Amino acid sequence: MAEGPVWDSKNSRFLFSDIQANSVYSWSEDLGLTFLLARSGHTGFAPIYQDSLLLGANGLAIYNDSLLLCQHGDRRLASMPLDAPLPKNFKTIAARYEGKRMNSPNDIVVSKGGQVYFTDPPYGFADLPNSDPVAKKMVFDRSAQEVDFCGIYKFDLKANKLELISDSMEFPNGVGLSPDEKYLYVNSSDMTKPEMMRFDLSSGEGELFFNGPFDSDEIGWFDGMDVHPTGAIFTAGPGGVVVVSPEGKHLATIGLEAPATNLCFDETYKSLFYTGFGFVGRILLQ
Repeated sequence: MAEGPVWDSKNSRFLFSDIQANSVYSWSEDLGLTFLLARSGHTGFAPIYQDSLLLGANGLAIYNDSLLLCQHGDRRLASMPLDAPLPKNFKTIAARYEGKRMNSPNDIVVSKGGQVYFTDPPYGFADLPNSDPVAKKMVFDRSAQEVDFCGIYKFDLKANKLELISDSMEFPNGVGLSPDEKYLYVNSSDMTKPEMMRFDLSSGEGELFFNGPFDSDEIGWFDGMDVHPTGAIFTAGPGGVVVVSPEGKHLATIGLEAPATNLCFDETYKSLFYTGFGFVGRILLQ
């Protein structure tokens, strides 16, 4: 299951995680597909739901030559040097809120000033053999859960401070920042109720920003996203890649053969990379 795409501008490569393989891979025009990191999200750092198949890293981000990882199995936000991608070099950024272990940090975006925004849904507790995503049915074993909610957090890398933005969403997933960094967009991955929320970062108030409508034959759900400099939000959603205006209006849907899990732009914003259940791809934009 491919996830967590991020563009590494310094090395002109596309990085993505494979949650079930507990690994991170790299792709570039010159080298093609290469292996980058083993034990990307599960090193034994934290107790887990023993039957989980989703223990690897999920969301990835790059900041100041470090790779930031949302680790399902280790239930933390961690970092490591991009030039030394080894599990022994993991550094914990945030693992607990008010003394309790997080669920399974999922997706991440970093502001220019070093504020890390990430979501913490229960997907590390997913009982996949008894779940049926096609039928929009997910089963969880929450026996290892410590916090009694699924949070949206901000971690200030400079102040070394964790802050809860909201605990109002049951399945907070993909995140993105508006170009002026005044708003945080957060996708709900509730398969029966696709919604995108927008949070005002000055007040912390959240509001429903976009929820379709979608046709019954549009397969998929809201997952990861990225935001274009124009303010348009490109998100994995029903039907493929859904494009939403800064005003919350549906602009377009780029159809895909199978549901995407996440996506990211390169530094030119002319390539849109996407991940899915067993595949990665690229869309060339004009």
